[in-house]
Amino acid sequence: MAMLTLNGLVQNVYTQPASTDRETGEVRPESLRAQILCENIMESGEKKLEMVTLKVHTEAFKKLVGQKVRIPVGAFVAKGAIMFYALRNEAQPISAS
Repeated sequence: MAMLTLNGLVQNVYTQPASTDRETGEVRPESLRAQILCENIMESGEKKLEMVTLKVHTEAFKKLVGQKVRIPVGAFVAKGAIMFYALRNEAQPISAS
C-alpha cells in the first residue's frame, strides 16, 4: 500500500516525445504523461488548485479524462519543488465516489 495518494481530476493525457540530455547525451524514450488538477487546502482554509503532471505507465489513464481519481504516488524534491511520480507496482487509479 502506498504511503502517499494524489487525489484530483484527470484533465489530459499526452505522449511526451523522446529527448536527448544535452550534458550526457543520454536518450530518454517517449513517455506517457497525465495532468491531474488537484485541490490543496491551505493553512488559512482557502483552496488552491494545482496542476500536477505525472509520468504514468499505462494507457488506461486515457479513459479516465474528466474523472476524479486517487493515484498512489511517490515524491521527491527537485529544484526546490515537490515532484510526484505514479507508482509502477500499485493498482490502477481508482475512480473516486
